[in-house]
Amino acid sequence: MELRQIQYFIAIAELEHFGRASQRLRIAQPALSRQMRLLEAELGLSLFERLPRGVRLTEAGRVFLERARLVMQQLDHAVLEAKAAAAGHAGVLRLGVIEVAAWQGLVPDAIRRFRADHPAAQLVLAALSGAEQVEAIEAQQLDAGLMYNPAPDAGLEATPLARHPVMLAVNVNSPLAGREAVRLADLADEDLLGFRRRESPQYYDDLQAAFRRAGFTPRLTAETRREADLLALVSAGAGVALVNSCQRFRPPQEVRFVPVSDLDVGLTLAYVRRRGHSLPLIDRFAETLEALRAG
Repeated sequence: MELRQIQYFIAIAELEHFGRASQRLRIAQPALSRQMRLLEAELGLSLFERLPRGVRLTEAGRVFLERARLVMQQLDHAVLEAKAAAAGHAGVLRLGVIEVAAWQGLVPDAIRRFRADHPAAQLVLAALSGAEQVEAIEAQQLDAGLMYNPAPDAGLEATPLARHPVMLAVNVNSPLAGREAVRLADLADEDLLGFRRRESPQYYDDLQAAFRRAGFTPRLTAETRREADLLALVSAGAGVALVNSCQRFRPPQEVRFVPVSDLDVGLTLAYVRRRGHSLPLIDRFAETLEALRAG
């Protein structure tokens, strides 16, 4: 069965006349009649009753017409949706986000703008650490990700978006909690809570270099995978932690954030995608990010 046969059948059924249908379709009437005979032979039934002045649908023909119209409608929708997907206006975008960046600023603004500008697109979000996002992108489980300090990778393309400074998180009962600012040297006698190096190698190495320049080795008492875990430990009085300044947008009740005046280490938020991945929605989201940065 061919698509054109269904189109021919619908035209004949609507006009109830082979001659008028051939004019509408711009096909010779003998060729049109031949295609209908082939269609009926394939189905093993008669679709039309031949009358002296035209044709009339059989009961089987009426049922087939109803279903054939649905097929053509679905095909039209499929064509429109495919064109929208090719233009980056529809389809599915699987996006990784790092939690702290999603509280305020560029990331939540971009998500809202993208959904407003592309209502036919489905944005599937996954809150993951940077390392988890990289693994998921390389495994093709995510299309792109928003993460901090992605390590150089020949298979990935990273676009820097913003640089967020680091602040010191301390318990409200710490002597440092009332300070307007501290220096790195003030942390020499503190129990320091930190990230595992695997989660962000560049960030980890930058902090260690800063400690060396300040002339001391930190007393590291715990390492975690996520900043939320660090803040929970700070809240419990287990130590102090250097964290993303964006954490101040959702401060835990028992934690205070203090600037570190001589610490020039930051976290670079980046949009990361697999190099050469041509999904149009990836480009549309990148354009949304760039428009918000520029505006």
